[in-house]
Amino acid sequence: MPDWFVYIAYLAVVAGVVFLSIKIGKYVDVIDSKSSISGAFIGGVMLAAVTSLPELFTSLSAVWIVRENALVIGNILGSDLINLAFFGVMLLIFARGLKKAKFNKFYYAAIGVLLGMYALTAAAMYFGGYLQIGWYSVVSPLILVLYVLFIKKTPKTSESEGGGADDNITLKQAAVRFVVCAIFLIGLSICMTYLTDIVSDKLNLGKTFAGALFLGVATSLPELISSVTLCHRKNFNAAAGNIIGSNVFNFMILFVADMFAFMPGATSVYELNTESQWLLILGVAAAVVTLVMMILKNRPKQSRALFAGVETLNTVTPLLYVIFLLISTGIIIV
Repeated sequence: MPDWFVYIAYLAVVAGVVFLSIKIGKYVDVIDSKSSISGAFIGGVMLAAVTSLPELFTSLSAVWIVRENALVIGNILGSDLINLAFFGVMLLIFARGLKKAKFNKFYYAAIGVLLGMYALTAAAMYFGGYLQIGWYSVVSPLILVLYVLFIKKTPKTSESEGGGADDNITLKQAAVRFVVCAIFLIGLSICMTYLTDIVSDKLNLGKTFAGALFLGVATSLPELISSVTLCHRKNFNAAAGNIIGSNVFNFMILFVADMFAFMPGATSVYELNTESQWLLILGVAAAVVTLVMMILKNRPKQSRALFAGVETLNTVTPLLYVIFLLISTGIIIV
């Protein structure tokens, strides 16, 4: 297969994901505006599950079809870091709308769940040999338990928070189109895994780094583009739910991928290497920074100095991702 064809195919798949993500963001805002379902539930559970389909199916493809388990941890941890990095960029871009926005306080607990999942993943990475029964890590079902608790505690109903719903689209139409876009995302996700494996071989990249760079970026596009669409429509609450909920859902993918990682000679999905270690450390830092930013933004009395502090924190998360890239490429040696 010619190199140019692989690269063009990869870009075509990415373009398809971007197009579907814009549509999904629009339909979610319509559902939020025309139903009594809370923005936290729509963004954190419904939209997060759909926009995380690429991570789910690329991870399953990596384990079951491509048989490169190292792609999984890079994909999941890379996607989570990218999501928070670009969330910070979005809030900087849409600063004017952010001034009047408030985040649901449930997100404090949601980030707490996310940090718990980081802790469990760290345990599996560093002490995996002591925490496995056969090929399966005992950490994986604990991650599932945290995800179930996250869904159970997510607010289900509230007043509409949508900011720009299209009155020409009915609630039923938006729901149907939402599902159709999700189905197409599944197909593109599977194609993306094959192409990433080929690209990583052609460029002689490590599998974890390739997972974090190519899979992590590409599979995060649904979260990022749909969240940009929501921020543009001034629905910051649903956008935040999408990012945080997607990050939580991504860890649940490790539970699923680990069940299928029983191929002879296969490595653990919780593979510890330089890239996965730094993704873990920087991901935790990004989650903590996002939590502090939300707490400051929700304070009753807002001042220019306080908002400047909020926007300063929003610059930190993208810088953390840049640091990861510099470390992975050897520009920064630690």
